[in-house]
Amino acid sequence: MIKNFFTLAIRNLLKRRMYSFINVFGLAIGIAVCLVILKYIDFELSYDRFHANAKTIYRMTTTSYQQGESKGTGIISGYALGPAMQSDLPEVKAYIRTHPMYGGAVANYKNKTGDAMIFREESMQFADSTFFDAFTYQAINGKLSTAMIKPNAVVITRKIAEKYFGNTNDALGKIFQISGGWADGDYEVTSVIENIPENSHFTFDFIFPIHNLLRNGQYKQDDGWGWNNFVTYIQLHPNVKVSSLKEKMAALVEKYRGKDLAETKSKVVYNFQSIVDIHLTPGYRYESSPTISESTIYFFITISIFILAIAWVNYINLSTARAVERAREVGIKKSIGAFRHQIISQFLFESFLINLLGIIIAIALALLLLPVLGNIVGKNLVFDFSDYRFWVIIFGLLTAGSIISGAYPAFFLSSFSIIRVLKGGAEKIGGGFTLRKALVVFQFASSLILIAGTFAIYRQVMYMRNQDKGLTTEQMLIVDGPKVLSWQNPKQTKQKLITFKHNLQQINGVLDAASSGAIPGGGHNWGTMIRKDGDQREDNKSGRIVWVDPDFIKTYGITVLTGRSFNPEIKSDMESVLVNEAALKAFGLGTPEEALKERLILGSDTVAILGILKNYHWESLKTDHSPWLFKADTISTQRFSLHLASANMHNTLTEVEKVFKETFPGNPFDYYFLDDFFNKQYKGEQQFAKIFSLFAILAIVIACLGLWGLASFTTSQKLKEISVRKVLGASVPNIVTLLSWQFLQLVLIASVIAVPLTWFGIDQWLTGFAFRIGLHWDLFVVPVVILGLIAFITVSVQIFRGASINPAKVLRSE
Repeated sequence: MIKNFFTLAIRNLLKRRMYSFINVFGLAIGIAVCLVILKYIDFELSYDRFHANAKTIYRMTTTSYQQGESKGTGIISGYALGPAMQSDLPEVKAYIRTHPMYGGAVANYKNKTGDAMIFREESMQFADSTFFDAFTYQAINGKLSTAMIKPNAVVITRKIAEKYFGNTNDALGKIFQISGGWADGDYEVTSVIENIPENSHFTFDFIFPIHNLLRNGQYKQDDGWGWNNFVTYIQLHPNVKVSSLKEKMAALVEKYRGKDLAETKSKVVYNFQSIVDIHLTPGYRYESSPTISESTIYFFITISIFILAIAWVNYINLSTARAVERAREVGIKKSIGAFRHQIISQFLFESFLINLLGIIIAIALALLLLPVLGNIVGKNLVFDFSDYRFWVIIFGLLTAGSIISGAYPAFFLSSFSIIRVLKGGAEKIGGGFTLRKALVVFQFASSLILIAGTFAIYRQVMYMRNQDKGLTTEQMLIVDGPKVLSWQNPKQTKQKLITFKHNLQQINGVLDAASSGAIPGGGHNWGTMIRKDGDQREDNKSGRIVWVDPDFIKTYGITVLTGRSFNPEIKSDMESVLVNEAALKAFGLGTPEEALKERLILGSDTVAILGILKNYHWESLKTDHSPWLFKADTISTQRFSLHLASANMHNTLTEVEKVFKETFPGNPFDYYFLDDFFNKQYKGEQQFAKIFSLFAILAIVIACLGLWGLASFTTSQKLKEISVRKVLGASVPNIVTLLSWQFLQLVLIASVIAVPLTWFGIDQWLTGFAFRIGLHWDLFVVPVVILGLIAFITVSVQIFRGASINPAKVLRSE
């Protein structure tokens, strides 16, 4: 029987090649999209699970409260937290503190011939010597258990070993000279590890013992709770429940910080965050690794289901549409003794075969689609065919697809009456027509939601990129300041930096230049608690401070509302601050004019307010305006901002590089343009838009394949009607318009359903942006028009071919 089913299925597939192609290829695209999305989701859910101790490692988070009001949750804490927990909590097996090398450093290695390999490196971390005991990394050379014991040790990745030494075998024992960082000195390579896996929230190329960092003055003078610059990880003993530690943590906070917190009417709560949950928990302050929300994961799952459903709908529609053609086959089989369950089995087998062919092609398509998605998200995504879960999914899709797409056609076609079919009543069978309309509406509605969503995402991204930021980012060249500098004579070094900036300003094509500790889109230099002079300590609010030189405001074109910018000739100016409008409300400073008479307390310093600046977007437009302060600095070593003229930018850049290398030999020349750097903040939204548009295109392709098949079949069934109309004088355009309208009506019905859903979905998505586009009518009308045109072209081409046939060929046998 199976052999007979197989033979019949093959004959039916070959008999109607176009319909077979639509079914198989449509299913293949749907299944391929499903496989690609599931692989991407699997990758996102796999973060940090490669660590052998992943189940027992937690990152400590800090939630701060001021007078009962939450100030948010962050991932940083003081360096004393880890030791205190291990001392007071027997459940804690080990603590691991990490601290990034903010701003990076210059790594210098001299080979045997005396040639220097000098690069600015950004991916550097400090960590406790227990780091490699808790976390799992693959050692290529060296012993990780002892690699971090020496104070001057450094562990590097394969990438760095090959970059500096050509291979990993020659790296051990080599000496790096680190300059311009938080702990300069000579470091010996004690181990080389494989490159950090892409599914890790914690990344580095160099990792140094934290001992060197703690020797810095600011930490030596601290009790371990004041400078909250460290990320603390805790490894618990097996079978310890985190819930049992909450009360003990409250007692620990009271023991070590109770007095200080009581004086400021503050509260701090430390929580345990499993490392496998870090990537799936966005929104924590000071989080530097990319994260993804669980709602986004569910969204992608929903998209894959929708696209797969669209593909299955094609099969159902085309199978029921061919009911008239298959009716005689069913009637004859029943008349010679076939049971209904045998006919159902035959149609289900056909469905199984089509789904099997679709899955085979889908795997090939998925292999082509996966690198495309990988390029969009910036990850190396590959299928692991040795993973049993892959084949479980394949079997599940095959089974579900065969049943879902084949069940209705099988039961519907097998229900035909023998007498009615054999008496010629097959042509009057209308079963499935209403369902087909509903399914086509579902396809169009799904496609419309994807088109409108893509349109909205791209418009929001472009809105954020093109909105006036209140400061200049176009044609702004950023040059990283020198890291290798001698500070034996600070006055002389400072003058060297001032001279360098002056020489930059003299270059033809440089309109202006300024130095600063940070740049727009690049964070801040100092985050501290701030309050108006005269207010109580409990009135402290967080604020961010950036050190800038006197030319910064002018170079960036920031508007001064009241007061003035820094004047280097006036000592009091250089001891004052500039604040933005958001700071007026945050610190209760009153009007811009009133604020000039006030003073602010920054930590333990009291400063005057020199000027009020119009609000500017230092960060992306996803966030609202927040308090920013500029503090004066004669010159900064961190960043130099050069506003360039549009003409001969290449020549200008060459001159800038020449001046830099002449002034700071031994320093790498690194530069970038601010608008590109600033817009990196929208990378997530841009990736989301590309993924959305990719899936929207695929969904439309699948829907159009089904529509093409339905239009072709409908046209072939109505050839007599078309011929009669032509004989009575109807033109081809009239016939195309008449028959196309039947399908375009379904587009309109789908629009009525999809537009409200799309409106709600886009509005909900936009709530995550402080500055957002409005829900204008064209966001919904344009996608409807686009989908209508696509549907009309798809249908009209098929109808035009049928309407162009000579009526005599169709009616001559009547």
